[in-house]
Amino acid sequence: MRKGVAVRRPYLFAPLVGLICAGLVAETAMAGRPAREPAPPLPGTVISLTSGECPFPVELLVLTNNEYSLTFANGAQIVTGQLSVRATNVDTGSSVDLNVSGPLFTSVGSATLTLSGASLLFVPAGALRSGSAGVLWLTRGPVLIDTSGQFLTATLTAADASVRDICTELAG
Repeated sequence: MRKGVAVRRPYLFAPLVGLICAGLVAETAMAGRPAREPAPPLPGTVISLTSGECPFPVELLVLTNNEYSLTFANGAQIVTGQLSVRATNVDTGSSVDLNVSGPLFTSVGSATLTLSGASLLFVPAGALRSGSAGVLWLTRGPVLIDTSGQFLTATLTAADASVRDICTELAG
């Protein structure tokens, strides 16, 4: 089963990779040993989603972040470890705690990301197509993200991959 969502490319890094890959910098790995670095953001960081990801403002509070990136000599990268956030509807105070520990697989300079496990995908209004609603999704992989064209495409690559609409949960 393959499902796809197209997103204009300019919205890639902040909305898509925000919690998982923000600020990752690849290092040259030493002789067969991967370089290991902590993956931001730090616990206690608040990320405000105010670009229409949901019909109301949402704050993401990083509860725990024990994630790290491994960069191999061939450029392959893995981001893994525990990451949990609290998504809060700013208007009502309704919240939900989410495990978004991935992992994520990519390569330095690659146009593709593979999300496995649980990942948080947030996309502002108008990014899917002109006039479209934004999204705040908890995905359970595998999900393939392709950034090679004008549009970002997210494809659920297995029958058991799923999307959970966090905006709907926070609205109630």
